[in-house]
Amino acid sequence: MTTQPDRAEAYHRVTDVIRCKWTLAVLNHLTRGPARPSEIQRALPGLTSKVLSERLRKLEQFGLVDRKAFAEVPPRVEYTLNERGKSLASLAREVNVFVDQWVESESRSE
Repeated sequence: MTTQPDRAEAYHRVTDVIRCKWTLAVLNHLTRGPARPSEIQRALPGLTSKVLSERLRKLEQFGLVDRKAFAEVPPRVEYTLNERGKSLASLAREVNVFVDQWVESESRSE
């Protein structure tokens, strides 16, 4: 049985993850399949490599993405959504739907 403090801790961890404006964008990109950090960065203009590294590290730490390092020269790393990450990515899809509706309603009111 989940206690109130357990739930509060989980809530704070989730909000810590999604507080960054880039988290949902990164999760949304990973819904397309495994991706290398450079691919993610190219797909999201304005996202710096430093912030991307921090986001991916935090997403991995909280068990939302899996990191796979390949023993190659040069080294190659890919990130994929796991089941928990896919669940949170559904929130990213809902936010995208909301944004599309917002833009549409704004353009009609002009």
